[in-house]
Amino acid sequence: MEITIKQPDLPVMCSKMEHACKVIGKKWNSLIIEVLLATPLRFGQLRDSINGISDRVLIERLRELTEEGIVQKEESEKNGHIITVYTLTEKGQDLQKIFNNLHRWADEWVEPAE
Repeated sequence: MEITIKQPDLPVMCSKMEHACKVIGKKWNSLIIEVLLATPLRFGQLRDSINGISDRVLIERLRELTEEGIVQKEESEKNGHIITVYTLTEKGQDLQKIFNNLHRWADEWVEPAE
Protein backbone atom coordinates (compact mmCIF):
# COMPACT_ATOMS: atom_id res chain seq x y z
CA MET A 1 0.00 0.00 0.00
CA GLU A 2 1.40 3.34 -1.05
CA ILE A 3 0.93 6.29 1.28
CA THR A 4 0.83 9.71 -0.29
CA ILE A 5 1.65 12.70 1.84
CA LYS A 6 0.20 15.91 0.53
CA GLN A 7 2.83 18.63 0.45
CA PRO A 8 1.84 22.21 1.18
CA ASP A 9 1.63 24.52 -1.79
CA LEU A 10 5.18 25.84 -1.44
CA PRO A 11 4.99 28.48 -4.18
CA VAL A 12 1.99 30.07 -2.45
CA MET A 13 3.57 29.79 1.02
CA CYS A 14 6.88 31.21 -0.23
CA SER A 15 5.12 34.04 -2.05
CA LYS A 16 3.24 35.07 1.11
CA MET A 17 6.39 34.83 3.24
CA GLU A 18 8.39 36.80 0.69
CA HIS A 19 5.77 39.56 0.65
CA ALA A 20 5.64 39.68 4.47
CA CYS A 21 9.44 39.94 4.65
CA LYS A 22 9.47 42.71 2.03
CA VAL A 23 6.89 44.73 3.96
CA ILE A 24 8.40 44.28 7.43
CA GLY A 25 12.00 44.28 6.21
CA LYS A 26 11.80 47.47 4.17
CA LYS A 27 14.03 50.14 5.68
CA TRP A 28 12.34 51.92 8.59
CA ASN A 29 9.18 49.76 8.59
CA SER A 30 10.21 47.48 11.44
CA LEU A 31 11.22 50.51 13.54
CA ILE A 32 7.90 52.24 12.83
CA ILE A 33 6.03 49.09 13.83
CA GLU A 34 8.21 48.61 16.91
CA VAL A 35 7.52 52.15 18.13
CA LEU A 36 3.78 51.89 17.44
CA LEU A 37 3.61 48.55 19.26
CA ALA A 38 4.42 50.52 22.40
CA THR A 39 1.90 53.34 21.92
CA PRO A 40 -0.06 55.29 19.31
CA LEU A 41 1.73 58.50 18.32
CA ARG A 42 1.28 61.70 16.38
CA PHE A 43 3.47 62.20 13.30
CA GLY A 44 6.05 64.42 15.04
CA GLN A 45 6.28 62.10 18.03
CA LEU A 46 6.81 59.13 15.74
CA ARG A 47 9.47 60.96 13.71
CA ASP A 48 11.28 62.01 16.89
CA SER A 49 11.24 58.41 18.14
CA ILE A 50 13.12 57.13 15.09
CA ASN A 51 16.63 58.51 14.68
CA GLY A 52 17.50 59.62 11.16
CA ILE A 53 14.17 59.22 9.35
CA SER A 54 13.09 62.16 7.20
CA ASP A 55 9.55 63.51 7.05
CA ARG A 56 9.27 62.45 3.39
CA VAL A 57 10.33 58.87 4.07
CA LEU A 58 8.13 58.59 7.16
CA ILE A 59 5.11 59.83 5.19
CA GLU A 60 5.86 57.28 2.45
CA ARG A 61 6.33 54.38 4.88
CA LEU A 62 3.18 55.24 6.85
CA ARG A 63 1.23 55.31 3.58
CA GLU A 64 2.62 51.90 2.57
CA LEU A 65 1.94 50.37 5.99
CA THR A 66 -1.57 51.82 5.90
CA GLU A 67 -2.17 50.28 2.46
CA GLU A 68 -0.98 46.93 3.86
CA GLY A 69 -3.52 47.24 6.69
CA ILE A 70 -0.83 47.35 9.40
CA VAL A 71 -1.12 51.02 10.43
CA GLN A 72 -4.17 53.23 10.62
CA LYS A 73 -4.55 56.96 10.96
CA GLU A 74 -7.08 58.09 13.56
CA GLU A 75 -8.31 61.66 13.61
CA SER A 76 -10.09 63.36 16.49
CA GLU A 77 -10.94 66.90 17.42
CA LYS A 78 -9.44 68.56 20.47
CA ASN A 79 -10.00 72.23 21.30
CA GLY A 80 -11.10 72.92 17.73
CA HIS A 81 -8.00 71.29 16.23
CA ILE A 82 -7.83 68.03 14.31
CA ILE A 83 -5.42 65.64 16.01
CA THR A 84 -4.03 62.79 13.90
CA VAL A 85 -2.62 59.75 15.66
CA TYR A 86 -1.01 56.72 14.05
CA THR A 87 -1.76 53.37 15.59
CA LEU A 88 -1.50 49.71 14.65
CA THR A 89 -4.49 47.83 13.36
CA GLU A 90 -5.33 44.38 14.69
CA LYS A 91 -3.18 43.00 11.87
CA GLY A 92 -0.31 45.24 12.98
CA GLN A 93 -0.73 44.38 16.66
CA ASP A 94 -0.54 40.71 15.76
CA LEU A 95 3.11 41.33 14.83
CA GLN A 96 3.88 41.69 18.57
CA LYS A 97 4.45 37.92 18.86
CA ILE A 98 6.83 37.94 15.91
CA PHE A 99 8.76 40.93 17.25
CA ASN A 100 9.01 39.30 20.70
CA ASN A 101 10.47 36.16 19.12
CA LEU A 102 12.81 38.22 16.95
CA HIS A 103 14.06 40.07 20.07
CA ARG A 104 14.72 36.74 21.80
CA TRP A 105 16.55 35.44 18.75
CA ALA A 106 18.62 38.65 18.44
CA ASP A 107 19.54 38.56 22.15
CA GLU A 108 20.83 35.02 21.66
CA TRP A 109 22.57 35.29 18.30
CA VAL A 110 23.27 38.86 17.19
CA GLU A 111 26.34 40.78 18.30
CA PRO A 112 25.81 44.49 19.03
CA ALA A 113 26.61 46.77 16.08
CA GLU A 114 29.74 48.87 16.43
